[in-house]
Order: sequence, then structure tokens, then C-alpha cells
Amino acid sequence: MKRVFLFKDVSDDGRDCCAYIANEPMRFECGHYFGSVNLEGSCYSGSDWKPYCDIKTVLTEAEYRALKKFSKEISKLGYGITVGDERYEKGVQLCKDIQYVYDRLNSEDNEKLFEEIQKEEVEWLMEEYSLDEEDIEAIFNEYALEYRDRSIVGCVFKDTAELGYEEAWELGYIKNGDTIAEKYFDTDRFGEDLLEESHYIQLEDGRVVSLNY
Repeated sequence: MKRVFLFKDVSDDGRDCCAYIANEPMRFECGHYFGSVNLEGSCYSGSDWKPYCDIKTVLTEAEYRALKKFSKEISKLGYGITVGDERYEKGVQLCKDIQYVYDRLNSEDNEKLFEEIQKEEVEWLMEEYSLDEEDIEAIFNEYALEYRDRSIVGCVFKDTAELGYEEAWELGYIKNGDTIAEKYFDTDRFGEDLLEESHYIQLEDGRVVSLNY
């Protein structure tokens, strides 16, 4: 499902400050219910709506309120809907009535805003993890989803050995202070093998970035 940028919470400098939604309102799911507006990012799904005064978005306050209202109304229709019945026709009308807001989110104006947001996020990532522009380009080129913000970077390891050690410890293969396990478990080889998975990328300087999906 293609997603579009909805807003950035400028009051929060945390990981999940950017929100995205599906790019169209008409989503009749599993043949019996309408999908509501689900705010999501690379690390979360179903976040709360933020106050308009705290966000940066292409939408006007009235459009933002209309989108929130649409989400509530479409959810109220519930499940077990049959194509052509009264609830289905009401859902179709709700989707038609809110289309203008989705057109705004799919507009060039929102693309330009999203480009500005990405620049802000790139600056944050570069400062937070000591990355350069080539590193950022490699990360964004590798990342497969529409998210383009700080949240896609989970962690930056100094090399494959550190990646292997941290992941092996997290999985319970080794324990801190266990000299036998640390002596015989090849963390470097384990880290190299992990690079074959889609959510890791190795940078030119040998560091390894884990990607959030």
C-alpha cells in the first residue's frame, strides 16, 4: 500500500515524530469493512492524532479536522458490511466527500513539503550518528518503504563484529561475562551473515546500519 506524508510533530524531537497514511480513502478491506485513517511510521502503527498547533503539514486546520472526523465516521460503520447495502453506500459517500483532502496530500505542494522535512531529518541523522551525505544516500536507496525520516535508522554499529555481538546477546546466544561463549562464538562471522538480511546495510567506512521496518 502506498503511503503519503501527513505531518511532522515539531513539538517532539523523538524517533516517531513523522506520520504517514494510506494515499487514498476508499479502502474496502477483506470484503466487509472500510479502513480508517491509520497514522503510522516505520516503528509504529496507530498513533494518536497530534494537536494542529504542534504539527507541520500541508493541510489547513479545517482539512486536518475533516480528516480526523472522516476516520471516526468510517470506523463507526463497523464490520460485516455487504457491497451495496446501506452501510456500504454510506462509506462510499464518506470516501467521496473526503477525497479533496487526499488530493491535497497527493499534491505537488505536499511533495515539496515532504522534501523539506526530509532535509531536516537528514540533518538530524547526520548529527546524531555522524553520517555524511553519501551514507544517507546509501541508506535511503536501500530502504524499501515510503518512510523517509529519522525513524528508519535503528542503530549504527561500528563494524560487523559489534553487530554480531549485540545481536547474539539480544537473542540469548551469548551472555555478558560468559568467557566461554565469547571465546568460541564468532561474532564477526555472525555479523557478516546478518548483512545478508534486508534490514542491514554496511557503509563505506565499515559501520553497519540496522533499518526499521
